[in-house]
Amino acid sequence: MKKFFRFIILIINLFFVALLLLSSCAGAVPPQRFVWISMLSYAFFPLLLCNVFIIIIWLCLSSWKFLISAAAILVRFSFLPLFFQVGGTLAVEQADDNLKVITFNAHGFEGLDSDTLMTRDSGLCLFVEILRNESPDVVCLQESFLSKKQVETFEEMGYKHHYGVHGTAANSPTVIYSRHQFLNVNNMDCKSKCYVDIEKNGVPVRICCVHLDSYQLDDHDLENLEKISHAQADSYGARRIIGKFKETSRCHQTEWQDELLPLIEKTTTPIIIAGDFNDTPASFIYQRATRVLNDPYVEQGRGFGTTYHGPYPAFRIDYLLHSPELEALSYRRIKTHISDHYPIVVQFKLNK
Repeated sequence: MKKFFRFIILIINLFFVALLLLSSCAGAVPPQRFVWISMLSYAFFPLLLCNVFIIIIWLCLSSWKFLISAAAILVRFSFLPLFFQVGGTLAVEQADDNLKVITFNAHGFEGLDSDTLMTRDSGLCLFVEILRNESPDVVCLQESFLSKKQVETFEEMGYKHHYGVHGTAANSPTVIYSRHQFLNVNNMDCKSKCYVDIEKNGVPVRICCVHLDSYQLDDHDLENLEKISHAQADSYGARRIIGKFKETSRCHQTEWQDELLPLIEKTTTPIIIAGDFNDTPASFIYQRATRVLNDPYVEQGRGFGTTYHGPYPAFRIDYLLHSPELEALSYRRIKTHISDHYPIVVQFKLNK
């Protein structure tokens, strides 16, 4: 009986090791070729925790088999800093040769889906207080329409230059506010991405604000997610959610290859791509993007990097990626209930 129990644990162990290794291969396997690898990338961190738990079980049984999961974790050890960081810098003093940027999926400034007390106006007022405290040079917003009150409020704070696109059902509106004059603006011929060129202290910088395809999960899908977490979901509900994830993963590959990568390749000045990627650090698009751009969370982050705290599982899906010509001096996320996302604030060193 004891041998049979250990054999069952070994089978489970090998299963979770295989899933862990596959979940970290999304960057090498395009979703349009094999979408299931991209689907598994969402589960990388939970699978990592499962393998840690199995290691503890083997250690309690005084078995060498703990090395199976330990080896798998060691093979993908480079992924750990994408989810948890120590010793980063939260803030530095602002200077003329620094550029401070904030990105935020505002969710209409209406709070969490379950929060019925916050209105668009009250949420905007709370965000204005954040801006007063942070005083960034550039503000990149997603899921935020260019309302008259919002524009006037931001202009009074010194953000006299703004540009945005209206968005669609799948791609939210994006807006860029800046204290510095725009040298150029472009909506990238799509509904959820735009970029502007600014100059500070003689250094030109291109700021791109994006909101990649969302999964468009409705209330019915949220109910099924809750059921799945309790192993009670019906097959139709599960297939419906999986179908949406598969389609969105494929869309993200197209957005990267047809829109973002060409923009990066043709840009001759330092570039910052800010926004809601709707994908985790183990995903195809993040792994491809960080081959040519740097992630300030990896450089200066501290603690868990979760940026989404809504009804779905918590993930780091909001980013401020930048070209190597810029240096990240600090990275900080601001915990707030204005939205189901947290704002991210990064200060960059402008190198002439």
